Amino acid sequence: MYNKQYIKVICGFVLLAITQLGNTQNNNDLEWLKNQIKQHPDIIAAKARLESDLFQAENLAQPLYNPSIISEYEREGSTNNYLVGLSQTFDRNNKHSTNQALAKTQRRTAKLDYNIIFLNKLSQALQAIIQHQAINKQASLLMQQEKQLENLLELVNKRTNSGDLGQLDAQLAYLSLSQGFGQSATIEARLKQNQARLSEQLVNWQGRSLLQFSLKKYQIKEVDDLVKNHPIVKASYTRWQQTQSQAELARKNKKNDPSFGIGAGKINKDNLLTLSFSMPLNLRRNFDAAYLSANQQMAAAESNYLATSRKQKFAIQASLDSLKAFENRYKKWQVLMQGQDESFASLLQKQWQLGDISTTNYLLTLQQRTQGLLAGIELEQNYKIAIINYLTDTAQLSINTTTNIKEVSP
Repeated sequence: MYNKQYIKVICGFVLLAITQLGNTQNNNDLEWLKNQIKQHPDIIAAKARLESDLFQAENLAQPLYNPSIISEYEREGSTNNYLVGLSQTFDRNNKHSTNQALAKTQRRTAKLDYNIIFLNKLSQALQAIIQHQAINKQASLLMQQEKQLENLLELVNKRTNSGDLGQLDAQLAYLSLSQGFGQSATIEARLKQNQARLSEQLVNWQGRSLLQFSLKKYQIKEVDDLVKNHPIVKASYTRWQQTQSQAELARKNKKNDPSFGIGAGKINKDNLLTLSFSMPLNLRRNFDAAYLSANQQMAAAESNYLATSRKQKFAIQASLDSLKAFENRYKKWQVLMQGQDESFASLLQKQWQLGDISTTNYLLTLQQRTQGLLAGIELEQNYKIAIINYLTDTAQLSINTTTNIKEVSP
């Protein structure tokens, strides 16, 4: 666990997965990705819910009562009697201000909920892209190995026919090639699965080259600040605020609002002026139970906020620990592979042809090299995904998601 003092002295930096790039192509790629996510049905549905919640908040923030028209007419013999007036219920407990506060938190919660959905969808898309890039590298590497084994098998058959090698060498080559076929088939299946995942995440992904994001260093911040500013925690806090306003409104609803009216008219040729007053009586029903229920909901929302903050804090710490572990191993792997000759496979084959190494050692070395490179690709993928997970858990992947959302003012 990282305490505040330790976090402050951390000199390590993590790589920020998406950033504004200097060249036009990468800027276009970033805009394309944002537009793709915005076109996803889940985001379209989330945007519709957001706008619906904003309209509900607008309705909630309006005054409670409209004036009413009072009218009466009767005919008594040859005389017409009539009365015209107005009646108005008065908000003597200022419920309107409480509703305005409730509408304000409802707007904030709606935007945060949308941002959370967008953040998760962006994270999923980036992880799918990273996995697709890794699988493509693995597939390319295994295809190279398969081609090398096919060439080797051809050479083994020639040397076996000439008596230079025995049948055991040929069998070893056959077994290695069959194993390579199995690995290639597995990778190809994973590639197809990931392509389907990308097609689901990105509406118009087919036919477009994969995004290549530049990686930029980003300083680690204090965990408490990251927790406080995360949209999930903010949304939980605003829901707590909503229940506070709802509890206050339930308390005010226990007191009824009076209605006053004034009217004018004529009865039997006499002018008439009326004043009226009415007040509901809580004789058969009161609102005590509703008030107690609202208070319990407020207590539950407070506990949920505290639990959400705690959960997010440990999630950030766990993703940070995971990131540091992958970063450490990935850097060690880079140092280990630095200076490795790209022509290692061809040099190895020449040594085998010259008889410096046996067929068994040649195949074993070739397989170990391939497995090492595959493990390196997997490690790089996991490291990048750890970056995405950390940036997701710390809400640093946001891209102005509600810029184009119309906010309705009270």
